[in-house]
Amino acid sequence: MISKKKINQLEKIISYKFKDKKLLENALVHSSYITENKKKNLKEASDFERLEFLGDRVLGLAISAIIYKKFNKNNEGDLSKKLSYLVQKNFLYKISTNLEIDKFLKFSSKKNNKMNISILSDSIESIIGALYLDGGFMIAQKFIKSTWGPYLDIENKNMQDPKTNLQELSQQKCKKLPEYKLVKKKGPSHSPTFTISLKVLNLKKIVSSGSSIRDAEKNAASIALKLINEQ
Repeated sequence: MISKKKINQLEKIISYKFKDKKLLENALVHSSYITENKKKNLKEASDFERLEFLGDRVLGLAISAIIYKKFNKNNEGDLSKKLSYLVQKNFLYKISTNLEIDKFLKFSSKKNNKMNISILSDSIESIIGALYLDGGFMIAQKFIKSTWGPYLDIENKNMQDPKTNLQELSQQKCKKLPEYKLVKKKGPSHSPTFTISLKVLNLKKIVSSGSSIRDAEKNAASIALKLINEQ
């Protein structure tokens, strides 16, 4: 059960008052919370994943329509890149963090950080699903346009991940690929930390960590790009 106070707070954040408050509440209760609290005889069932499923489709259509109208000189390839960037999990997590959804969402406290990020990303889609059911497509799209608006004008070159940007830059400057090496892995199997080293261009060796090898490499690439820009 989400308190009435929290429901009201979130409605102010998303600028919409639900006619059916239960829809918004269902969008904020992940199935892991229900499972974790079975001993408390919770009678509620989670609709989170179903709302997420619906919200994912609504988000894709809404963003597609928005960028189709806004960028009328872009070809299909450019629109596809922009769409992929704006609906990817990492971007949804950014939106979730901006809106401080973690203050309202109920999910298992036993999940590791990687799973928490995934759940928080999914929560944006579940809220969009609830908006669609309560107010229709135009209401959902209004929320999406308002929330995603500041990021619509990002250039295509900045939508690629830092590893891709660094690879292209390195090949242009010295015809070589960046060299990533795994230095160590530590921590429990369910929540490991990977540390990698990166050698690229004329920079000193960069060492970075992440919850996966890919994340560690992306973090290292971001550091490298920042150093290159400062040269």
